Amino acid sequence: MNSRKKLIAVGLVVVGALTYLLASGFANHSLHDAEVSEIVNNPAKFQDKGIKVSGTVMSGTVTKAQLDLAFDMKDKNDDSFIKVEYKGIVPDAFQEEVEVIVEGIYDEANKKFVANSLLAKCPSRYDGMDVEEHNKAMAEINADI
Repeated sequence: MNSRKKLIAVGLVVVGALTYLLASGFANHSLHDAEVSEIVNNPAKFQDKGIKVSGTVMSGTVTKAQLDLAFDMKDKNDDSFIKVEYKGIVPDAFQEEVEVIVEGIYDEANKKFVANSLLAKCPSRYDGMDVEEHNKAMAEINADI
């Protein structure tokens, strides 16, 4: 085999390996959108998959200790709910009865959603407030949690 054919063969192997690594990496880190009711009704379907779920924080279910947060999140359309655990900085807008979006995995064995990302939608009551009013309102809410 001459050197040109060897170079082409090595190039094809390298390109094939890179293609495989990129494809498998994206497949393992892609997020699937899901509703709370879908997870409750078919938890095995979502086991060990990255999931993005939106719902509402249920009143009376929030527990917080330093960077550990736990709460129940209910579906927008029905009474389905899941337990959520999150470790990290809690957004200022987080409170009971607010819409949140969590990203993470569902732990079917322990029947809980382990979130690695938490986003809270800011309640509409803050629309039109200036920065000082908003910060004062958020400080009052955080003092209650």
